[in-house]
Amino acid sequence: MENRNSLKNKVRSGFGNSWQLGTFWEIPVKVHWTFGLLILFVSYTAFTSGFELWQGVGFVVYIFVLFLCVVLHEYGHALTGRKFGIKTKDIILSPIGGLARLETMPEKPIQEFFIAIAGPLVNLFIATTLATILHFSTGRIFPDMTLFKFNDSFEFIRWITWMNFALFFFNLIPAFPMDGGRILRSLLAAKMGKIKATKIASFIGRVLAIGFVIFGVFNQQLTLSLIGLFIFMMAGKEYDQTKILALLHDTKVKDIMRTSFTRLHLSDNYTTVIEKYYREGEQNFLIFDSMGNVSGTIPELYIKDTIKNNTQDKSVNQMMSTKMASVSPSDNLKDIIEMMRNEGVAIVSVEENDLLIGVLDRNGIENFLRLKAE
Repeated sequence: MENRNSLKNKVRSGFGNSWQLGTFWEIPVKVHWTFGLLILFVSYTAFTSGFELWQGVGFVVYIFVLFLCVVLHEYGHALTGRKFGIKTKDIILSPIGGLARLETMPEKPIQEFFIAIAGPLVNLFIATTLATILHFSTGRIFPDMTLFKFNDSFEFIRWITWMNFALFFFNLIPAFPMDGGRILRSLLAAKMGKIKATKIASFIGRVLAIGFVIFGVFNQQLTLSLIGLFIFMMAGKEYDQTKILALLHDTKVKDIMRTSFTRLHLSDNYTTVIEKYYREGEQNFLIFDSMGNVSGTIPELYIKDTIKNNTQDKSVNQMMSTKMASVSPSDNLKDIIEMMRNEGVAIVSVEENDLLIGVLDRNGIENFLRLKAE
């Protein structure tokens, strides 16, 4: 649940090499390439640990069912988010668990609370349903932890029951950004605001993450140590992301727009553009026609492409973008960034009472965020 654009890309870059398994409820399920290593490791463990053939097969199937329950857990988050109008990009499976990647984070603490708790509740529902069936059919709910009878039908179901109870309680540990940490953050945010709540939840999450790593190392629990490292890194990133989102939400276009800017014309050639680019330090430009109306834009990408291909003799009219947008000085910066990304524009005109009073471009936004982050 991970911005905005540059931070989001950093977080997502770690999930680059993944393959799509299918799409359910209009949400793709993907598996990270490292999941294949887990399957190999599980198969190796199953058939080199003294298991009988069908016991080993049962153990491998059990691991697959475990990750099926993890997928259902993530769909709990995703489908609850959909109830609040929040879309999910996809669900990623990796050796250390699953991740539902929401396109945006819930604004209201109560929404985050319900989205965060929905995943563990899915596991609780599975566990209690199976436990009820086992209680009335066999009189025993949990498996014999010493025998690992994965080839016995009832024992197999008992392991699944135990595993879902374990997923429920483990995910409620308040180690932000795990589900329990998000639940804690949502409860704190209702009283003290999101930034302070995130700072506290992030600190608690990092302390618990260190505990996971230490416990995992001394008890040879590699997966727990990896989860601890992941939590430690993500807790800090999440706090930084929350601060940036709050900053974007509180900043208006008028706070960072440029009122002094170059006006290029359709008849200008790229020699003039490149000169302005180097001398004036502007990266993106508006193009005007002979009547003074905005006719297009030149994003920095076009300028770099012209320099690379040595085509400075081209006129602005020959190589410009017709994608344009105008905004109001009172518009929220967060909304403008979203609009610029969706529309694919690098610069927008700022207009008030039908008069052009300034410009805002991606570079200006990035410089603003960089200064605030220092």
